[in-house]
Amino acid sequence: MSEPTTNQRQPALPGLDVEATTVVGIGLGLTGLALGLRPRLAPATLALTALAAALFRNPRRIPPDEPRTIFAVADGHVQEVREVYEHRFVHSDCLRLTTIIGPLDVPICRAPLAGRVAYLEQLTGDHRPLRDPQAAERNQRLYIGLETTWGPMLIAVVAAPLGRWLRCETSLGATLNPGTRIANVRFGGQVDLYVQRDVLDPLVVPGNRILAGRSRLGAVVA
Repeated sequence: MSEPTTNQRQPALPGLDVEATTVVGIGLGLTGLALGLRPRLAPATLALTALAAALFRNPRRIPPDEPRTIFAVADGHVQEVREVYEHRFVHSDCLRLTTIIGPLDVPICRAPLAGRVAYLEQLTGDHRPLRDPQAAERNQRLYIGLETTWGPMLIAVVAAPLGRWLRCETSLGATLNPGTRIANVRFGGQVDLYVQRDVLDPLVVPGNRILAGRSRLGAVVA
């Protein structure tokens, strides 16, 4: 089974994102230059190249064939599972599952299940720390609303203070499969997934480590 994809350029370096080609090329070039001029600097430039490449990781993810499973949107750890009212797209009582993406985590966000993009909005904002209660409504953020067999769901991707590069990788009206890339946020962020309360039986608790497109957030019970 192939990994779900959108119409994106294919990476030249397996396991890394497209943008990594330039970054790694420059880093290796500087390392070669250092070897010729100042060999003592070569390990440092090579280490920096490896670190930069780590920030552009794009591991292959193929979700299990489980139509009633909602998979993780992002790599990171579960911070909170909480009941809230979602007013932007779902307009219903929801479970909000919050995932914190660390600065060195894979920055790619993926569709949690099959659906159609029915709402899309990207907003600029502040650069507040994620521990600030207002960060989710004030920082740079991206909202993706999905129409699914089980009802509407909303994904909110919030950039951390250092993660000011937030890119949407889907479009309004797009049909998504579980695991399809939908966004990219580098240097950390937060993902909130809003699912109607009577639809989801959560399978995670705060502190769980999860992987986008692989870890099970919950099972559909509707």
